[in-house]
Amino acid sequence: MMAWAMRGFTLGVAILVALTSWALSAWLPWPAAVLAALLLAAAIHAAIVALGFALARLLTDRTGPAGPPGWLAAMPRETYLSLRNMYLDIPWRHRWPMRLPPRARGAVLLVHGYGCNRGIWRDFDTWLAARGWTVAALDLEPPRAGIDRFGEQVAAEAAALALRTGRERVTVVAHSMGGLAARAALRGAPDAPIGHVITLGTPHRGTWHARFGRGRCATQMLPDSPWLGALHAAETPAMASRYTCIASHHDNIVCPVDRALLPGASASLVVARVGHMALAHDAAVRAFIEDRLEALHAPEMAESDAA
Repeated sequence: MMAWAMRGFTLGVAILVALTSWALSAWLPWPAAVLAALLLAAAIHAAIVALGFALARLLTDRTGPAGPPGWLAAMPRETYLSLRNMYLDIPWRHRWPMRLPPRARGAVLLVHGYGCNRGIWRDFDTWLAARGWTVAALDLEPPRAGIDRFGEQVAAEAAALALRTGRERVTVVAHSMGGLAARAALRGAPDAPIGHVITLGTPHRGTWHARFGRGRCATQMLPDSPWLGALHAAETPAMASRYTCIASHHDNIVCPVDRALLPGASASLVVARVGHMALAHDAAVRAFIEDRLEALHAPEMAESDAA
């Protein structure tokens, strides 16, 4: 569903670029007019991303690790990745098969966030598979549903992945709202075959930016929403220990940084100069995820080696 929505959006942008090119052709040669129209569209997109960073900075401590230089450093890569996700990954690169290495070390389920689909994991999935992990992903549908409904889908997909791979447990790696969907999955189905959840930029304590979203899921991500309160109340310290949290001082969507950290989580990593979408592409984040996966799956890898 998100793929078709973004294809429609891309078509609309293409029409606007064509009309702008036609208008500019009165003063410029056609190649220059088309280039100018494309640059204008990219500049508008960059300005929207910059507004998100500016708002995040207003909501964050302006000293220390979250100071202004970090926001400026994070912006170019975040702009590029948001452009790529919007016009390439989400509409056109969301269909890919489960990655199944010959001698898999464990199974990993990837869960995307708000307004996205499994296309955002392109490159990340091949990176994991190259390191010996079985990798699957799902699309959360419909995009504006409640997070509890997404949680049911995560639990069902985790069970299917465990069955297909013969694993007792799978690890979920979730970006943004996907982390809340994973928490909802474990609240609704405590016996789901999810051994651990690694969250990247998840608004565990909500995000002010959810005011700009649409749908029930966006309302549930508002800071101190009744849904988040009920989720926190239902979780015991033992449940919280099944999570690893990754956050950034310069996340342009989930800020301040403590909103992406879950009290009682077994491990956490806080990076700097990394935007919201860039978390899955950062080298330090990937190295940390690889270390966590190896630690979490060490017992079953030892059994596999012994066999």
